[in-house]
Amino acid sequence: MIKEITMYTAICDGCGKDVHEGCEISAWGDKGYVEDVVMEADWIREGGEHYCTDCFKYDDDDNLIISKKDDEQQQKNNTEQSPEASTIGEIE
Repeated sequence: MIKEITMYTAICDGCGKDVHEGCEISAWGDKGYVEDVVMEADWIREGGEHYCTDCFKYDDDDNLIISKKDDEQQQKNNTEQSPEASTIGEIE
């Protein structure tokens, strides 16, 4: 039997990168567990959005600087994801 199920992953709101891009496990059945995965990957959550390590830095005064890629590049990255994995834009 083939059955559709809902799976979750985290996508960087800056560049569209999947939290486990290229890894064996790319989605989880527990939405809350994805938040733990994001923190273990050293991503940050700011204003309800998630950012990978390529999309944020801290300046000399420890102010958070977030760099968002243009929408066209982010859409391209989202389109290139594996069709087997469902994605969400925000985890609450």
